[in-house]
Order: sequence, then C-alpha cells, then structure tokens
Amino acid sequence: MDDINIKEEMEKMKNDTGEERPDVVSDDQYSSSTVYPRSNDGIHQLVTPTSEGVLTVHGHKLYYCIWGTGTQVLVVIPGNLGIGEMDFIPLVKDTPQGVSLVTFHVRGCGKSKPPSRTYPLNFLKQDADDCASMMEQLGFEQYSVLGWCAGGISAMILAADYPQNVKNLILFGCRSFISEEDVNRYKSLAKIAKFNPLIMRDLIKVHGDAETAQAVWSSYLDTFFEIYDRGGDLCKTKLAMIQCPTVILHGQKDIVVSFSHGQYIHDHINGSRLYAISDGRHALPFQFPTKIQKLVQGLLTD
Repeated sequence: MDDINIKEEMEKMKNDTGEERPDVVSDDQYSSSTVYPRSNDGIHQLVTPTSEGVLTVHGHKLYYCIWGTGTQVLVVIPGNLGIGEMDFIPLVKDTPQGVSLVTFHVRGCGKSKPPSRTYPLNFLKQDADDCASMMEQLGFEQYSVLGWCAGGISAMILAADYPQNVKNLILFGCRSFISEEDVNRYKSLAKIAKFNPLIMRDLIKVHGDAETAQAVWSSYLDTFFEIYDRGGDLCKTKLAMIQCPTVILHGQKDIVVSFSHGQYIHDHINGSRLYAISDGRHALPFQFPTKIQKLVQGLLTD
C-alpha cells in the first residue's frame, strides 16, 4: 500500500459551505460510499483477533480483542451498543496497515458481563477509566483513541484525564453536553421497538432478550435526562484540557447528534480539525468504511 500523507488527504476535501475556515472541511467524496450492515454475525469467523482475553478492571471483568500487529496502537470506545467490534466492523475487517486495533466490551455488555449494564451518573468517566486501566494492563503506555457517539464522550474524558497516554483523538458524531433538542429527540426513542430492526436485533444480541435490552436502554435514558436536569454537562469542562491532536468527523445530516455539537467540540478543543461531511449521517463507520480506514491509517502512520 502506498504511503498516505494525511495533510494531502485533507486538502482533497473541499469545503462546499462557502466558509473561509481552513480548519473546517466538507467532503462530498463521502456521499458515494457503501453502507455496511451493522451486525457482527460471524465476525470472528471472518477475521480472527491477534489476541483476546478477559481482564479484571476496577473489580469488573472486561473482554478485549487486539486486531493486527502494527506499532501504532488505536483503542476504540464504542457507542451505546457497548461492543467495540460491532461498532467498528469495517476497521476490524480491514485493520489499517501499521496499526494494532484494540476493541473491548464496556462493563455490563457482551462478554463483559455479568452483571448487566448500568448507568450511574458517572458512567462515561467510568468507561474512560476502565479503558485507561485496560490499556495499562495490556502494556500499552501510549496510544490513540477513537470514540463514536457516547464512546466519543468517554474518549474526550480519557484524553483530558490521561494526557501522558493519549497521542491522538478521533471523534465520530459526538456531543459534550445535552441540549433541549437532544432531550426531545431521545424522548421519541424511548421504545426500542421503534428502532431500525437491525439496531434492535443487535441490542438483543448484546443483552440477551428484548425485555433486558429495553430495560438497559430505559436506564440509559433515565440517566441521560437526569444529567440534563443537572445542567447537561457531559464533558464540556474537559475540552480545554485536551492537548493531543484531535480530528472530529461529524455528518451534517446526523439526526441523532446534530452537527452543532461537532462544531462546539471543535471550537473548544484547541487546534482540533473538523470534517463537516455534507451527506454524513450518524453511522459514519458504516457509511464511509473505506474513507475512514484510509483516514485512520494516515493520521496514525503519517
């Protein structure tokens, strides 16, 4: 594979908004990409992890996989589904050259249970600390972090609280606070029966049955709404503390986490770069697998 110069790749992405902001890039090339099915059916039959295991982290078991043997280490923090290899199937199936990819199941999900997933008010900080401890136990002193949706919030907390460990930060469709718009949107998603059937299927796969999946989702929403009532801060106060190079990808057609959230994060992380993807929706890892694989490789190996 040819060497990738990430600066050149960024220059190829044209800003079609008319804004004269060199740190905000729009990329219409993403619009023709193929969407991956969001399921890990047979993923371990298609791709065998280089290694896998279960660690005891803060008194809880945490299941992990390592894919690839590259010198650049990237840990991915999944969204609400909680299963790294399900949220990042394209990267797992085609791990970028030169990269070792670490995925894990957050506590209470998949193979990191029992017990089942719970959502205390500090669950995002808890997931960040679990990730840091896991990486320490695995012997990785420095690494890059990729987070999607809720996983991106934990990724930002991790980068802020462990600056000596985090080399790069990559964020997909994230928020740092809860707005009234977010609350109204999530209230309309209270029942998983209204979800896309594929997403509902994956929730059931992770949690065992529909009743448990609904209970876990309802618990998440209860905490989400309580955080909003307490001021809505998820990690706003951490943004100014992030020192590492940060790249933000956010779809302008994301109806789960509006683009304004990506803009806010960009405006408050010093030196960050924002990719404003004109046709991008929330499931960026599946909507643009080839582009994201190339972007990750360029960021980590350039």
